[in-house]
This record gives sequence, structure tokens and C-alpha cells, in this order.
Amino acid sequence: MGWQYSEKTKQLFMDAVQGKTGTHVGEVENADGVGEHGSVACGDALKFTFRVERDETDPTKDKIVEAKFLTFGCTSAIAASEALCRIIEERRPTPIDALKITNQDVVEFLEGLPTQKVHCSVMGAEALEEAVWDWASRRGVDLEALGFKKLGNDVDEGRVVCQCFGITEPYLRRQIRELGLKTTDEVTGALKAGGACGSCRGEIQDILDDVWSGGGCSGGTCAAPTSDAFDGTLSSASTQATEAPKVAEEPKKTGFIPLATVSTTATGDVVQNPTFETTDAPKAAPGEFAKLSPYQKAKRIEETIETAIRPILRRDGGDIEIVDVKDDVVYVAMTGACDGCDAASQTLDLIVTTILQDRLDPAIRVVQL
Repeated sequence: MGWQYSEKTKQLFMDAVQGKTGTHVGEVENADGVGEHGSVACGDALKFTFRVERDETDPTKDKIVEAKFLTFGCTSAIAASEALCRIIEERRPTPIDALKITNQDVVEFLEGLPTQKVHCSVMGAEALEEAVWDWASRRGVDLEALGFKKLGNDVDEGRVVCQCFGITEPYLRRQIRELGLKTTDEVTGALKAGGACGSCRGEIQDILDDVWSGGGCSGGTCAAPTSDAFDGTLSSASTQATEAPKVAEEPKKTGFIPLATVSTTATGDVVQNPTFETTDAPKAAPGEFAKLSPYQKAKRIEETIETAIRPILRRDGGDIEIVDVKDDVVYVAMTGACDGCDAASQTLDLIVTTILQDRLDPAIRVVQL
């Protein structure tokens, strides 16, 4: 069964991938702030850039006048990124005021998100925060002196709770409070923590118990004193972010590089290439795959899907099955959450086809049955 997206979410997604006038896919040229968050290995990656109208005397009064994004992700990741850019351009905030934009603002702009997709709004907010810290370093603004702390999802910032996704305890506590998360399932749905091997779910519950101890916890569910039950949209949260990701002195090497994003053919067909690719992923040697026997080709395709594609899909509840392989054509069936999902075709193009072509042979085609 596919995700139930709001009409506004679907419209923002379609507008973005079709490159309609006024949408924000791409990179701001000579950006004043650049932020990156996520990893292609985890199935989500986002690069956020913005340009400011500079105040000649006081950099803290700079106004953000343009924002753009590049993302490797699903319908909700693209829609949430587009929503974030629109919120910013409508408000024209200072970079400091932009830190007050919460995940709840993004989800409300989208008129709700499925519980399992709330992490997409978190990803955008994290990239925005990092872009603000980047702007501050360029403009000589001391955010710490203004009361903002450098706190991101870095291992050095605290004890790692979820080893699979490298998520720390300070990050979990901050997001639990801001998103009003009250159960381990909600934490996994919103932040992915505990969604792989699951061994950290007990620790996550302990953190939930501690965070919401004022409201009491029982039966694995914590009642927050100021929030309604989490139903796939964000609960009431703080309207001012007081923490932001750590900024390195040198440019960060994130493991992915931006590529072309979206274009439209003369016939109106949307062509969407991945906006990020892993820089250390194995690449196909020219002509090597064509020399293999049909059996060897099928085995290589099966191994690549098992090791590089299936883990990405399963983290969002989806999966893929190989139905048949004929020459360079791979016939597949999308299963789990990918079956009937509005973004299944995008997943097929952005993840399945791209990875098989990059790692095996550019001639490979993938057909969904």
C-alpha cells in the first residue's frame, strides 16, 4: 500500500520534478550559505544553499532572498525541501531568524506527512541549520555569543545510541522534544533510529521515559504534558531553535557530490537524475559486464540489488524482487511500501536503475512489472 500524501505534498513534488517556474531545485550560484545533511547510503541526502541581501553595516540583518535544494530521496523528501525553500522566500528572514523555522512548520506547510516520512522534514531543517552556520562563518557572526550552540548529529557530540545510523543521544533528545515523539515507533518513523537492526530500541525507550518523565510513561508510551498524540504530523514544538550543527573549519567531505537534477523533454516527459552519488561507490568498468554470460550477469545484478539497493528501500518499509533478467533488461516487482507508492517510478529511476547502471553497465534497463 502506498503512502497517503496530502494533495499539497503531491503538487509540490510534481512542480519541483517538472522544474516549473518558481520552484527551487538546483544550487544558488555563489551561495552565501551551504548546508548538507544525510547520506546516500541511508537513502536520503540533501544539499541546501541560500543567498542573502547583505546589510552594509550589520551582517545579522542580512535577509535570505533566494534558496535552492538538491536532494536524493522520495516524494516527501523533495516536497519537504521545496516547502522549506518556499517558507524561507515568503518570510525573507535573516539567517538567524531562519533557525526558528521548525520541522513542524514544514509539515504544516505540506498539510501533513505520513509518520514514516517525517524524517524528510528533519533532514531539511538540519541542512538549513548547517547552511546558517556556514553563512555565519563567512560573515564573521558569532552565533555562540548570540546563544546558539553547535549541536548536530555528529558522533563527537555525544554517545551514539543508534550505531546503524550514527545517531547520538543529544540529537535524539533534541528531536524528541521538538517533534513531540512519544514512542519508539514514532522515533524510528521520524528519525530512522532503531529502524535497522533494532538493538537500540530499548535505549531509545529509556531516553523517551527520561525526556517525558514529567508527563509519565507506561506501556512503552510516554505522555508529553504539552503535546497531542503523534498521528503522522508534528506535535506542538518549540518555535525557536537554539541548537545547530557543528561547522568544521574546512569544507566537509560528505561522501556525495551534486549532479544534474531535473529536466523536461520536448514531449513533456520528466527526466530526473540523482542529485547526489557516492564518490566512493564502485563503478562499472567499460565493457566488462557485456562479456559476462547470462548466468553471471544475473548473479551480478542480484548481488548489487541485495547489497546496494534493497537496504535503502527497506529503511522506508519498501522492497524489490527480481522477476526475470533478459540480456540487459531487468524485470522487477516493487513490494512493501513501494508497491503502489506515488513515488515508485522515481525510486525505480533514482535508486534502482542508477545504481545498477553505475556499478554494472550503463546499458542496463529496469522494467517494473
